[in-house]
Amino acid sequence: RKGRGMSMKMSCQRCTKFIFVLLLQSALSASPTIAVSSASTLTPLPQIRRGSSKSDAFLDRSSAKVSNAFLRKVADIRSGAIESADKRLSQCARQRLTVLLVATALFNDMLQLTMLLPIIHTLVTSPPPLGVEGNSELALGIFFASKDICQMAMAPVAGILTSKTSPNVALLLSTVGLGLATAVFAEATTFWQLLLARGAQGAASAAVMCGGMSLIAETHSANNRGSAIGLAQTGLAGGLLCGPLIGGLLFERLGRRNTFRLAAVIVLMNALAQLVLMSFAPPERHIAADAKGGGQDQKKGGKMTLLASSRSLLTNRDILGVASSTFAIHAVVGVIKPLSQVVLDREFGVSMVHRSLIISIATVTYFMSTPISGWVSDHMSRPHLVALSLGLMALSAVFFALRTCFGMWAFNICVGLLGTSMGVAGSSSQSLLADLVDRNNIGSYSMAYALSDVADSLGLIVGPIVGLFLSQRFGPSSGVLSVGALCVFLTPVMLRIKP
Repeated sequence: RKGRGMSMKMSCQRCTKFIFVLLLQSALSASPTIAVSSASTLTPLPQIRRGSSKSDAFLDRSSAKVSNAFLRKVADIRSGAIESADKRLSQCARQRLTVLLVATALFNDMLQLTMLLPIIHTLVTSPPPLGVEGNSELALGIFFASKDICQMAMAPVAGILTSKTSPNVALLLSTVGLGLATAVFAEATTFWQLLLARGAQGAASAAVMCGGMSLIAETHSANNRGSAIGLAQTGLAGGLLCGPLIGGLLFERLGRRNTFRLAAVIVLMNALAQLVLMSFAPPERHIAADAKGGGQDQKKGGKMTLLASSRSLLTNRDILGVASSTFAIHAVVGVIKPLSQVVLDREFGVSMVHRSLIISIATVTYFMSTPISGWVSDHMSRPHLVALSLGLMALSAVFFALRTCFGMWAFNICVGLLGTSMGVAGSSSQSLLADLVDRNNIGSYSMAYALSDVADSLGLIVGPIVGLFLSQRFGPSSGVLSVGALCVFLTPVMLRIKP
């Protein structure tokens, strides 16, 4: 009995070892997910003992070899997973720094442009040579128009600069230029120097927008590009919201020179921070894997000349449709902005402070809708979102006309829809442009964003001219509705673009 018990025990041990070897061999062919602390604890190969059978020795050695190979493979996979996780973490951190970098640059850009709003009327109406004699309203119109004209003229140059160098360099140089232009405001002694500084701000603004959007498009994939652009443009909305308030408070306490000197120092510090971040954590460029035509065509598109890229850009119907929608939306904004002051004063008798609060509704809705629409654009069709923004802007024009029937509530809804439309259009259209560049292998993102910037500025110039002309002939509502009809006309154009 004792001998039978020993033999049965030996047989069970052999079967167990054999099954263990088979399980380890099958595990080596699969992808193990077992976490081990170290690969140094390998099983030593057993020595053949005297009196042991050849089958026992074979099973002992086989199990030791397979277990050692298994532990090495698990350790290699674990170390590779840690390295890839570190790489992903580093890439995510760089992407966050890039978004923060662009958002700060856009915030400073819009802050410098809008902090002049409560100040410039006092400067223009002051005694010469800083102010002007006679028609101060005309001087104010020329002053504000100079920014959009210079931005529109310099947008193609900014696109070429970004394409020839890099978005990092373009963003850095434009921020430095914006700081120098702000310093000119502090030291200006004549109206023409103020006008020159305003034009320089417009030129720098074109490069900030082109370089910043190109930098995000190059460092983010299509899956998270919308939310990144939405967060970056939140800085733009924040500058639009804070600029008039900060400018008015600093001007009362510090005066003109110290206000703009402080603003120039802040912008130049932002440029220094950009230089430090780009030196220690340079953004990693993302290569689109879903570009049309595969790797060979993508390589060819990367070497596309600037002239060929511009020709492809201007002949692409989808990109021209997005640019036209940008033009239409900003044309409506350009019409409503001056007419709103006239309507609130003549029809409703609203004070200056109350007018500022009503206009701030658009700024708040713009600030809130920009990041939300950016996140939504990563989860649904971006052409449909651009079409939605066109519909919201057309609806805003309709409520502007309905103010005669429903009073101030209709006007407040008009202003809120205007800000929401701008927020939805800003993040979704910029993301869609990058997608179209990838899909059609046009080459550089910068020229597409330069075209969008031209459409933006052109809408703010042409919209008020056409809208105010029609408003003088047929009433304030006719001009807004005429320009708003362009948004309705472009909505099906955007819906035909394939997502």
